[in-house]
Amino acid sequence: MDRTMSFGHQLEILRGLETYGYQVAHYLLQEDDLALDAVKLALLEVSAKEDFFKEEILSQRAEWRRTVMRHAIQLKQKWLIAKQKNPILN
Repeated sequence: MDRTMSFGHQLEILRGLETYGYQVAHYLLQEDDLALDAVKLALLEVSAKEDFFKEEILSQRAEWRRTVMRHAIQLKQKWLIAKQKNPILN
């Protein structure tokens, strides 16, 4: 019998990963606001994947780390492009 995990339990899992995701993003970006944005985007992405919540914790953490890293790099690229177009940005 395959039961869908409750929203509360999914939220608990995501909250448990949130700090770790911020640490990863901040390490890569060295920028608080970009790190927060990367974590927000990663939370939205993984929360939409039902299979994510069925994985074992080590698999979840690995996928979470990859997702946060991808979003952090994408945000940094966008920021660098915007900065190149407008050198006043800092």
